[in-house]
Amino acid sequence: MSNHIFVVDDDPALGRVTSLALKSEGYEVAAFTSPVEALAEVVDQGVPNPSVVILDLSMPEMDGREFYRRAREAGLTAPVLILSAFGARDAQKELGAEAALAKPFDTQQLVDAVNKLRPER
Repeated sequence: MSNHIFVVDDDPALGRVTSLALKSEGYEVAAFTSPVEALAEVVDQGVPNPSVVILDLSMPEMDGREFYRRAREAGLTAPVLILSAFGARDAQKELGAEAALAKPFDTQQLVDAVNKLRPER
């Protein structure tokens, strides 16, 4: 399994911080501020699925719930970590996502959550 992670969050600052924290742990990170662009990557058969997707719930183009459903329909099998300031755990249960983290969070919490989703690493 690859060490490639998708971060899908419309906040570019959060994408940068998340990317830096995960890159320092040896992960390859692709940060998307557009869920539509991220979904296009997931659907593209020429692009390998990421090993983990970190997904914000509240985005203007397409919310995280819709992204999650479409990505799963397109064949995404990677674990998904839901990020949200409002109801991250509830959304995790609703969608069947593998993990959730409430915003704001400490970057070490994020790294720990991703590492738990990747035990064979």
